[in-house]
Amino acid sequence: MKRLRERDHALAEAARSADLARAGEGRWLLLHGDTGTGRSALLAEVVRRESAAGRMHTLPTHCGPGEARYAHSLGRRLFPGAEWLPFGELPPTEEQLLFHRLTECLASLAARQPLLLAVDDIHYADAASLRWIAYLSHRLARLPLLLLLTACTGPERRSTPFPPLAGPELHPDSGSDIPLPRLGPEAVGKLLADKGLHGSHADRATAMGAGNPSLLHALPDGPVTGDPDDLAADARYHAALSRWLNSPASPDRRPIALALSAMVTPRCDRPLIATVAGIPAGQVTPHHIEDLMALLTPAPVREAVRASAEDHELTQFRYRLARALHENGGPAPDIARILLQIPPAGELWTLHALEEAAEHALRAGDLAHAAAILRHVLSGPVDPAHHCALTLRLSSLEMLDLPQAGTRRLRESLQKADCHDPYSVWAALSGALAAQHRPRGTFSTLEESGHTLAGDKRAVARAASAALATQDPHGWPRTAHAIRELMETAPASVEPFACALDTMREAAIGRIDAHTATQRITSRLDRPVDPQLRPGFASIAAAVLGWADQPDQARALIERELPTSPHLVDPTNYAQQHLIAARAAGYRQLGRFQQLIDYTTPILESVQDPAVRLPYLRALTAHAWHELGSPERAWQQLESLGPRPDHAAWTWDEALYMQAGLHLGARQWDRALSTYLACGATPTNQHFVNPVRQPWRAGAAIALTHLGRHPEARGLAEENLRHAHAWGTPRVIGAALHCHGITMEGHRRLDTMLQAVSILRTAPAPTELIEALTDLGRVQITHGQTTKGQATLMEALHRARSLTRPTRSETPEPTPRLMAGIEQVLSEHNGRLRADRTPFSPALTPTEHRITDLAVQGLTNAEICALLHLSRRTVETHLTNTYRKLGITRRTQLAAGLRGRSTGAALSDLTRG
Repeated sequence: MKRLRERDHALAEAARSADLARAGEGRWLLLHGDTGTGRSALLAEVVRRESAAGRMHTLPTHCGPGEARYAHSLGRRLFPGAEWLPFGELPPTEEQLLFHRLTECLASLAARQPLLLAVDDIHYADAASLRWIAYLSHRLARLPLLLLLTACTGPERRSTPFPPLAGPELHPDSGSDIPLPRLGPEAVGKLLADKGLHGSHADRATAMGAGNPSLLHALPDGPVTGDPDDLAADARYHAALSRWLNSPASPDRRPIALALSAMVTPRCDRPLIATVAGIPAGQVTPHHIEDLMALLTPAPVREAVRASAEDHELTQFRYRLARALHENGGPAPDIARILLQIPPAGELWTLHALEEAAEHALRAGDLAHAAAILRHVLSGPVDPAHHCALTLRLSSLEMLDLPQAGTRRLRESLQKADCHDPYSVWAALSGALAAQHRPRGTFSTLEESGHTLAGDKRAVARAASAALATQDPHGWPRTAHAIRELMETAPASVEPFACALDTMREAAIGRIDAHTATQRITSRLDRPVDPQLRPGFASIAAAVLGWADQPDQARALIERELPTSPHLVDPTNYAQQHLIAARAAGYRQLGRFQQLIDYTTPILESVQDPAVRLPYLRALTAHAWHELGSPERAWQQLESLGPRPDHAAWTWDEALYMQAGLHLGARQWDRALSTYLACGATPTNQHFVNPVRQPWRAGAAIALTHLGRHPEARGLAEENLRHAHAWGTPRVIGAALHCHGITMEGHRRLDTMLQAVSILRTAPAPTELIEALTDLGRVQITHGQTTKGQATLMEALHRARSLTRPTRSETPEPTPRLMAGIEQVLSEHNGRLRADRTPFSPALTPTEHRITDLAVQGLTNAEICALLHLSRRTVETHLTNTYRKLGITRRTQLAAGLRGRSTGAALSDLTRG
């Protein structure tokens, strides 16, 4: 009886009707309700009770799915041996005779003993059988017969004289219908308590049961631990859920449930649900949504609902949902999640939605999801132009973590007869091979595919080939002829690129000076360049202008072609990589080391596969960490590159040069020397004599000097200085003079250092200037010029402090390399400075020192106010306090007053500010 909760009224009515039937007053009783409400169990219980002790003769039967196609199937179930039952429909007169004969048979049985005719699932019966049941209900008045029927009706049919089937209705005076509603909260609570479900598990089970006895009984027995949603994983519950969804009583329930389960997040939107379900909006009633929304809350229930559908059904539901969301302006990521679950339709709106979702994933940093979306799009029908563009986009993403897949995709696209843009695919494939440091594969690809291009595109391809050929240090010398030929024969839109490439080559090998190189580049900046070559031209031109001490022009070029800071590098885009590297190199040249790290770190972190290692960018980042006082982080960047590949491109030389610099900074003179010499022995540097890029001779000369091998050191330094003069920029000449001075002795060293500092003051070379000032201050003090040396060191320290910013790390802030070097010199000569010390005034505050420094540089009070965002009165007050502390009375005495302060006090002011 526990399984017949809240069914006492139905049992009581059945008992009353049975009593009347035994008294000779026949009755019919219809028990109707939703699937799983216990109709069959209730019918079985009535049969059991009434057949006990021979109270009634029972004749139980049932109707099954599919019987509606066969006339008089119910009669054949009741009287299987009756050969007089026809197998088809009869004319009305003959049918009435048949109904009369069937009724007489039942009356004959009931005359012997009161009869209970129990028919389960009458809704499955054929139309002729239903007409006979209705005929029988009109002739029960004097028969000792109880006609007990069950029918499946929807939850919205709270009362009905007969299920919505063909045929006349049952006689209203000879019986009644008993609806079997969903269980109430009290019955549900007791049922779940009997199963041992309590608390959150009972709450979840209540929603999953929807008041339906079959669903509730199918839930697993407790005690259950863990996530309440685990209740939905039970196989019995899945089976009961499938029966309930497919109930003939509510044909709209299943499509509505599938529509809700197809949604990313089910929501109560009747028009949307109706559209997805493919039914009229009026058929989506509130009770449908209320019950199903609660029932489908656990993810396992939604999965079970989806599992009950055929693949083609789910595809239709998901397609309609995605289309409806798209038409109503739904978020592209939500639409894409749905479209990814169905085969690509190839329709324009699906392509747009998926591409938008891919871009959204990229902005969110989810490269894998973006790539998955693009792969899905390309697996379906796409027009050639779209297919080519998507292939290029996807291959650039795959190169970050699956470079072989990206390369293979580009090869396959290039081999297609309908390849829409073979040049772009060819260029991307060449860039991909170059990014993987496979120059030989790059060149073979150029040879195989370049000849398929025609007209100007072929000239563009030849220019791009020449640029990519520079990746191979063995192949660069052989490209000179091809570049010159291009300059003479190529279209006007290709010539600037070829000239820039030739200018870089001739500048590197020392054939032209900076002035000539600058003229060549600047004269072509405003000329039209083929769009495919424009980024490459800008990157080469920016590099040459940076070498020529024109950082502002170089930066303007980069900003024009690469206006934003990309968080992703495109390994298939050779020009973009060089633009990124040129921007980072510009930060290094100007001493903006923290800005360089902030710029390169997200780019480097986006590359997941070791095959694409970006050695030049990692070397620049390592240099920045070294300058900020974190050599261990610099080594981490270099070690992440792994072993140097065979036939390595020139970009790997920068990593080798940086290793030598780290050894030099650690005072490992032997290691520094051998690494610098190895850098000079690379195929690239055997041809590149210009020290503007990697002055390895200078580094080796410094290491030789510390090792006491002075003649060798001077020889390399002089050779380095000769090449620097040939190039002719202040930065390169000043740095070479500085190195040359280190290898010299006596007053020649001092004079050379003074000359180096004087030249570097005119160059955009803050790092080189600070290094030269530091060594000059040391030499001045050594030569007895203590006051001058102290002032030089103070200038170097202040410049270093304003140049380097602290790192964004939670660990204690390291001392930048330049400041550490100056402090070391001050520490080494502290005794000599102490002997020459003069009486000192109180220390300046950080604000006083900043204002005083600006005043020494020649800024007016108004200019200082604007720069520091201070009022004029504040600036004047701080300057007055400074005059008092320094013991001076005029602005012109500030510089001398600062030089007269003790090294220790000045160092304290600067370092704590």
